[in-house]
Amino acid sequence: MKSISSGLKKFGAGTVEMFKRLKYAFYILAHPIDGFFDLKNDPKRRTVSGSIFLLVMLAFSSIVKRQLTGYLFTESTGEQLYLNVFMEVFKAVAPFLLFTIANWCFTSLMDGDGSLKDIFCATAFATLPMTICNFLLVPISNFVSLEEESIYVFIVGFSFVWCYGMVFLGMMVTHQYSVSKAIATAILSIVGILVIIFIAVLVFYLVSQVVGFISSLYTEISFRLNE
Repeated sequence: MKSISSGLKKFGAGTVEMFKRLKYAFYILAHPIDGFFDLKNDPKRRTVSGSIFLLVMLAFSSIVKRQLTGYLFTESTGEQLYLNVFMEVFKAVAPFLLFTIANWCFTSLMDGDGSLKDIFCATAFATLPMTICNFLLVPISNFVSLEEESIYVFIVGFSFVWCYGMVFLGMMVTHQYSVSKAIATAILSIVGILVIIFIAVLVFYLVSQVVGFISSLYTEISFRLNE
């Protein structure tokens, strides 16, 4: 019982400490250059568990937005009935995880100062604007009319610009790059994402072909043995 109690206390203390560090994410929104610099160089600011929590909140906000958006702003009035949670989580989180991996691969060859952990934390903290806007869009979509659609569209566009702008600044500060080198690295990272997706699709296709061949072979053998 003592070990369980001790474990719960440690978990509670760790959770409180994580949320204290997460408050720094809002400071980064107002002071991105100084914020990302401190995030990289001050271990008290950087937390992997907090970064994972921010990505979880991004995925959760994406699900909430999809399910609770007003019917005027959905593609079809019945699309909320067919929610695929795993697909929604994948669509929300995968671009940032792929960017983290691709950026780390290229910056390792381009004298980048950031480690994989640094890139992951900076990218996760940069997703906060999109999470905020996703939650903000839900009440807006239920109160504005179709004639005021421009408000909704503006916030959607603004969320992408704000979020990916923060990702760019986070990458630039983390690796101590100039603006031109950061732009070049961002372009290479996008190319890297496409390469990763292509390889993943190719591997999936090859695996499915092998599984299909083994399945058909097993079926054929079973048919022959039962004749």
